[in-house]
Amino acid sequence: MIPRLTLLFLLLVTGLTGCAWLPGRDHEVSQVEGLLAYYHRLTTQTPDVQRREFLEAAAAFDRTQDDQNRLRLVMTLLLPAAPWRDDARAMQLLGAIDAASADRVSPRRDFVQFLEKMVQVRREEQRKSDALRDERRKADLLQQKLDSAREECHKADVLQQKLDELRDIDRDLRKRPGRRSRP
Repeated sequence: MIPRLTLLFLLLVTGLTGCAWLPGRDHEVSQVEGLLAYYHRLTTQTPDVQRREFLEAAAAFDRTQDDQNRLRLVMTLLLPAAPWRDDARAMQLLGAIDAASADRVSPRRDFVQFLEKMVQVRREEQRKSDALRDERRKADLLQQKLDSAREECHKADVLQQKLDELRDIDRDLRKRPGRRSRP
């Protein structure tokens, strides 16, 4: 009986210590919360502070290419009005993050997937915006051509009226009895 109890105890202790070696869910939750707080703080800063944070994040990522630095850089790349905003690079960086296995709950994996979907939606909206801008530009060009054509039609109508008046004058002159001048 004692060996069974000892064996069960050893299995239980081994199982519990094995879980301690795995990255904890709480660690990932706090990491995601920290990144969200970092992003929120960035959005409230001045452009100069945002630029400095971007440069620091890029330098940290160049030194150590781990997931934390990668995500921090992604957060700076996703700032809405930043001139260095680069959705393509953000997608590339997000694709390189070590994803947890699909069968395990991972807040970080969910966060990365959320960011990827957000970037995809933003890129699609940008494509639609660009297409709309192109269509608006084409419509403006067509409107200019239409205005030009209307102006030409108006000029042609004015010239036609003058021509008709000249023909009427010519017809009237031909109907009058001719006066010949003598030298």
